[in-house]
Amino acid sequence: MRQSRAFPGVWIRTFSLVAVLVMMSFSACTRQEGRPIPLATVITFKPGTTTEKDVLKKLGPPESKTRLLGEEQWTYRHVLHRGFASVDTKVHVLRLRFDDRGVLQSVEQKERKYQSLF
Repeated sequence: MRQSRAFPGVWIRTFSLVAVLVMMSFSACTRQEGRPIPLATVITFKPGTTTEKDVLKKLGPPESKTRLLGEEQWTYRHVLHRGFASVDTKVHVLRLRFDDRGVLQSVEQKERKYQSLF
């Protein structure tokens, strides 16, 4: 009989431990879209000097290319989601504008962070 009284306590402690471990593993979930955009690489891009070929070598192909009035804009995007019940999201967008000769004209970066609850 004594064992039967202790037995529920063991189950409760075991269940609690498992629940805590599961919650901890869910809170560490990470999901990403696109490739990271290293700041150390971006700061090496110089308008008027850097070419499309230089950018391709360092970052690979862009997520999208658009053409407008003789210029081409390349967009790189990296989205990082962390968490499970509460998700922290970081969005990093890099836009590079090239002239008709393939020479970089401008660099624009935006980073946004937000949190959502599920």
